[in-house]
Amino acid sequence: LKEPDQWNVTNVATAAFGQGIALTPLQALNAINALANGGVLMQPHIVSRVRHSDGEEEVTQPVTVRRVIPEAVAQEATAMLVSVIENGVAALARVPGYYLAGKTGTAQVPDEKGAYDPERKIISFVGYGPVKSPRFSILIKLDDPAGLSLASGTAAPMFRHISGKLLNYYQLAPDYETEPKRPLPAPGGPEDTGA
Repeated sequence: LKEPDQWNVTNVATAAFGQGIALTPLQALNAINALANGGVLMQPHIVSRVRHSDGEEEVTQPVTVRRVIPEAVAQEATAMLVSVIENGVAALARVPGYYLAGKTGTAQVPDEKGAYDPERKIISFVGYGPVKSPRFSILIKLDDPAGLSLASGTAAPMFRHISGKLLNYYQLAPDYETEPKRPLPAPGGPEDTGA
């Protein structure tokens, strides 16, 4: 990302939809984590603890970097990201009973000449949950996917699958009750259509 004093009108316009910006997956995840943490940027780390051969453990402690956006802005952005899953294009990222926040992404890939290669793209889905008290964040990134190449149909279902496993692993109670499953009709009963 260029320094602000180097931006021109084109940079401002194209940055609004993601062109002219490059970041690593860890940077993308750290940014979404700032929203999950109410606008506070934390120092990323890869391991939670190191166990030495003598049995001694070093536990990684959270390190706050700084507040990067007001808490109210983080809450509003989180509500938008929940709507992406609950009401938007990422319905396949939804885990019934839980409010999760997420966003699809499609990135064009520059070629050697600096133009965008029409044959290449990176699709992604980034999110966190449950929004009331986030316990995890996930980034799914697919380089040059074959076949169906929209994040809503590929990366979003992967996010749902992993989120469901983590919600179960952490034994997190649902945010809301889901509709109970209706029992199957008895064979030959009034609801049996024969299909």
